[in-house]
Amino acid sequence: MKLNKLALTALASGMLIGMTSMASAHVTSKKVSPLAAKYPTIITLTLYHGPQNNAPDGYPNITPAYFSAPANSQVEFIIHSYDDGPAPVVGDDYKVKGTVGGYELVDGKKVTAFNKNNVAHTITMPQLNLNIPLPPKTANEPYVTVKAFYNTGNAGQYNWQCMAACGSGKSGWGGAMSPAPGKGWMYGTFTVYNLKSYQR
Repeated sequence: MKLNKLALTALASGMLIGMTSMASAHVTSKKVSPLAAKYPTIITLTLYHGPQNNAPDGYPNITPAYFSAPANSQVEFIIHSYDDGPAPVVGDDYKVKGTVGGYELVDGKKVTAFNKNNVAHTITMPQLNLNIPLPPKTANEPYVTVKAFYNTGNAGQYNWQCMAACGSGKSGWGGAMSPAPGKGWMYGTFTVYNLKSYQR
């Protein structure tokens, strides 16, 4: 699908500005305690595509869309993606950002960036400067597995959204990409909570 690059960038920028304004400023911890690093909070996500979840027009979705972890801890994201096709990304969202070490593991191999034409989806949180690109799976595997570690900082709620145009319409930002409640499947919230307050 050919997209108007200027229109795509403008649409995506509008989404990012809206997302950023919904959250307070976040300060990421550069380090976490050895205990937190030894026992990270594991968040497992699955990216399905339309034929698997009966979504219209082959829409993808990431589930669960809402997940959480303690403040000032380490998170291990494990993402299984069943999608086998690329989608256009905005700017440099083909690069891994904000993870521990500045890389992610794709089927066990370290990756810091992809060819911008070989990204299927992203999990992007601009408030946290966190971007985890997901490549298409190969024909020889049921799904591709992406792992990334992230050190949380302050408690708060932080929005994520896919920044690859994997939806419908001429721009690719409709359908699954819609941020309107009940309309899209490629956005959600990452809640970072204060563990002491949570235990009360």
